[in-house]
Amino acid sequence: MKRILLFAALVGLIGAPALAGSNAGNSGEIGFGYGQSDVGSESTGVDTAQFLGVRGGYDFNQMFEIEGQFASSSEDGDIAGTDVDMTMRVLMVNGLYNFRPAKKEFVPYVMAGIGRSDVEVEGGGITADDNSVAYQVGGGTRIFFGKTKRTAFRMDLSLLRDDNFDDTSTTRTLTAGLTWRLGGR
Repeated sequence: MKRILLFAALVGLIGAPALAGSNAGNSGEIGFGYGQSDVGSESTGVDTAQFLGVRGGYDFNQMFEIEGQFASSSEDGDIAGTDVDMTMRVLMVNGLYNFRPAKKEFVPYVMAGIGRSDVEVEGGGITADDNSVAYQVGGGTRIFFGKTKRTAFRMDLSLLRDDNFDDTSTTRTLTAGLTWRLGGR
């Protein structure tokens, strides 16, 4: 319950400036996505995972944006012949640089972020969990559509580096989802 409240507070803090924006420079976005990850971790017993996530961000100007991201995954795996259930949650703060090409409906970007990775593995009646600082880099694009061009399909590829259970891993994730522009015009 505490995690849900913390997440709601984070989304509220990030989203409040975007919702309050009325000047041309004040805008933001919210969205959700589904991702496929190559986890490849010996300590969790899982090679791939599907993530569900939400994002909320604030545009400082046309080029620079800060966003909060929360993603969660639960998968089954195998460690030394024992069936295990793995849950991974990441909470990130990302900085984005948006490229603004002539075609305004296409907005490619690069991102880098820092946050927290929580991993829990349960199997054979034993539960173990760990957390660490996580770092993320990536890039992608938004393709805006509709009459007002305030809704977009978003796709990105990211690399997340963390160190859980004394195992440093790099998780590659391809994410696709929808995002909505808030505030400003």
